[in-house]
Amino acid sequence: MVGVVLATLFVAVLAGTVYLRRERLGVQGAGLAALRTVALGALFLALFNPGRLSRVTGGTPMVLLDASLSMGATGGQWQAALDTARALSRNGGEAGTILRFGSGISPFDTLAPSDGASRLRDALEATVGRAGPVFVVSDGEIQDGAVLPPSLAHGVTAVILPRDTVANVALLDVAVGRRVQQEDSIKVGLVIGTWGPLDTAGASVEIFAGERRLLRRRLALPPPPGTARRTVTIPPGALSPGTHVLRVRLVAGDDAEPRDDERMRVVTVSSQPVIAVIVDPADVEGRFLMRELSQVARTTVRGFARVRDDLWLDMNTLARTDEASVRAAAAAARLVVLRGTDRIGVARTAPAVWYWPAASDPETEFFQGDWYITPRVPASPLAGQLAAAAWDSVPPLTGIVPFVAGEAEWVAVTGRRARRGVDRPVLIGRDSSGVRRLTTAGSGLWRWILRGGAARETYRTFVAAGTDWLLQAGAVQSTALLTAEQVTQRGVPVVFRWTADDIPDSTVVTLAVMDSSFTVTLRYDSRGTALVSLDPGVYRWSARAGGVRNATGLAIVEEYSDEYHPREVTWVAGVGEGGFQLIVRRARDVWWLFLIAIAALLCEWGWRQRRGLP
Repeated sequence: MVGVVLATLFVAVLAGTVYLRRERLGVQGAGLAALRTVALGALFLALFNPGRLSRVTGGTPMVLLDASLSMGATGGQWQAALDTARALSRNGGEAGTILRFGSGISPFDTLAPSDGASRLRDALEATVGRAGPVFVVSDGEIQDGAVLPPSLAHGVTAVILPRDTVANVALLDVAVGRRVQQEDSIKVGLVIGTWGPLDTAGASVEIFAGERRLLRRRLALPPPPGTARRTVTIPPGALSPGTHVLRVRLVAGDDAEPRDDERMRVVTVSSQPVIAVIVDPADVEGRFLMRELSQVARTTVRGFARVRDDLWLDMNTLARTDEASVRAAAAAARLVVLRGTDRIGVARTAPAVWYWPAASDPETEFFQGDWYITPRVPASPLAGQLAAAAWDSVPPLTGIVPFVAGEAEWVAVTGRRARRGVDRPVLIGRDSSGVRRLTTAGSGLWRWILRGGAARETYRTFVAAGTDWLLQAGAVQSTALLTAEQVTQRGVPVVFRWTADDIPDSTVVTLAVMDSSFTVTLRYDSRGTALVSLDPGVYRWSARAGGVRNATGLAIVEEYSDEYHPREVTWVAGVGEGGFQLIVRRARDVWWLFLIAIAALLCEWGWRQRRGLP
């Protein structure tokens, strides 16, 4: 715009000089100069083509209708929301547009709400730039309502139809281990919520495996509104070895919304442990090793500690056991972690063994002192996992057994006494004909756990890296590259993931439920994930196309949804301004600008002809 003004001023000065000083036409010359300035100024506007924002109002209305499951829950106002949306769409006499929103955006229909989430941002972004008014019809329980940008919510009219207050008790969450051993009891953690005029007496929890009831316990409910944690225990031996689907159901007499009372979980029961930890004799290092290994290993871990010559304890239950039971558990395990001595000779036949020598063994030479871990990790099969550990954050070891790595062995971690002298092996590995061995030459690693923070995470990395490598001994690697989320809430798509880098274009998956089966085609995104929307049920899936062989699993869609029980209201009623649209108007879009330029040039030419000028 500045260029247009400068060019017009230059033309005005030039025209005034020609008509007033050179041709000396006086008043008539001023008029001719003005005509030329107007004509060329209009042409300059068309040439530079500047634009300006213009606010346009008066379009048809758009209504965003909340179609999440909360609108159809007990106490919800779905029918009233439908009537309100229709009325608002006819605001001003012209028919507007209605869109459903929840997990995403979809065209309007009168079917019952089915989305397992209430997200408004995408729907509001679709209304940006509309000239007509925008309405949101909802119960106010919007998941992203508290974090919506003010610019999106500006000018939007919110119509809130809150739920009626009803008596409701919900099973908010269930926590249970994915892998357990048959001889162990199974702890089931429950999170329970209550709302409305509810009688908290007389409630109970039931757990089923298929149609067989495993237990029934009476529970005390928290006063409404409230949340409480409860724990129940399934007795040992209640489940046979294999994979089971547990149904955990909460029973309360005056509960008005039963669809949020049942949860489902998948539990795999093993007859023998995958990892056996043997501590002989019992000491602090072995106790900490057992605890951390149980947390980082995603499998069944059993621990045994000898406290006297004739007494062994189960480290999980502290129950007495005998030497024969220890031998049997070690013989069935894929990995034996041996702390101390091997008096009962369980390490000779195990496919994978991790030795942790103890200073209490009189036959073991031990170098006392402060041994600091060398931050530089040597090249080894474990280097990829160990390189990222914070070795500078761990306290020194209390001593080292002076092992020397043989020709077929490699060193994964080293240490120096008082940070001086030569490096001594702290972790030594060997792989011979599929039989794998690790030896931890250092002592005092339990102090890393007590330090907490980065030191404890380094200990967990140390244990996890060694365990992962050892469990691969003699194992047949699975070629199934496709996995699926085991348990999903109603209204939320099941997530399938391709775990390798070479993501295929699609995969055909067969889903079996009850006595029927059907196929779906997975289309992956850039991260290798695909979403499939399914009705509530227990689905067994399998895939053999697209390079996947023997890929099978469970995909469970619960009847439960977080939308069924009352949640925080984050979107409140409010009246917004009328909708408007900002558009850019350009100079060339104004047709009469060219008419002004032509008219001014014609008038100047005619005036000059009357004056007899060329």
